[in-house]
Amino acid sequence: MFLLKQILKQLILPPTPWIVLLVLVVIFWRRRWARTLLLAVTALIIVLHTGIVNNWLRYPLEARYPILLDPAEAEPYDAIVVLLGHVSSPTPLTPFPSLSESMFHRLDEAWRLYRIRPRPIIVSGSQIPPRDENRAAGEYLVLWGVAKDHVISEANSRDTFEGTLEVRKILQAKGWRRYLLVTSAVHMPRSMLAFAAVAPEPIAAPGDFTVRLVGGGVFPSEDAAGKITSAVHEYVGLVYYYWRARRWEKVKDEK
Repeated sequence: MFLLKQILKQLILPPTPWIVLLVLVVIFWRRRWARTLLLAVTALIIVLHTGIVNNWLRYPLEARYPILLDPAEAEPYDAIVVLLGHVSSPTPLTPFPSLSESMFHRLDEAWRLYRIRPRPIIVSGSQIPPRDENRAAGEYLVLWGVAKDHVISEANSRDTFEGTLEVRKILQAKGWRRYLLVTSAVHMPRSMLAFAAVAPEPIAAPGDFTVRLVGGGVFPSEDAAGKITSAVHEYVGLVYYYWRARRWEKVKDEK
C-alpha cells in the first residue's frame, strides 16, 4: 500500500500531469485540438503557479485549526506529538543533517509549547533509510533545552497514517490519552483526521503558517509552485486518509 501510494502520488502531482499533456500535444500536433490544448496547458501552468492561487488553495487548510497560543486552554494533556518533516541528509560538503524550513517551524512550535508547559515530546516519523531524520530532530530539541528523558523517538513510520499507529502504541504503553499534535498548518487537517480515528484524543497545535492575506503575487514563481503542489497533495491526502480512517474504524468494530 505504501509503495502504491508513492507511485500514484508521482503520477497525480505536478509536474507529471503537465509533462503528459505536453507529450500529447507533440504527438498530435497536426490536430487542431492539440494546439488548443497547448494554449490551455500554458495558461494553467501560469495561473496555477502564482501566489494568489497558492493562498486560495492553502487558506482553507491552514485556517481550519488556529494556533494554540496558550496551551493552558487545552489542559489536561499528557504529551506533545510533533510530526516529522523533511530533514536533509549529510553530504560531503555538509557532514551533518539539517532541517527543512517547515520542519524547523514544527520543532520550534513544539519547543514553544514545551517551555510554557513541559510535557514529554514524541517525535514521530522517519524517511527511508539510511537517513536518520528522527534522531536529528530529537537532537535539535535537546540542543534547544528539552530534557533528554522528555524526548521520545518514534522512528518506525513512513507516513502520517503509519505514525498514528506507532504513536498509539506509545500512548497506550504510557497510559496517556490527550496530547498536543504539532505539525504544519497545511498538514493539520489530514493529521487530525488520521489521529482522531486511531489515537484519540489529539489537540491541534499547528505551526508553520504560510498564507498571506494580502497580495501573494500574480506572476509564477518557484516558491508558489512548490506550495501549490503541497496543497494539492494535502487535498488528495484528505480523501485518501478519510478512506483509511473509515477502513480502520470498520476493522476495529469487527474485532
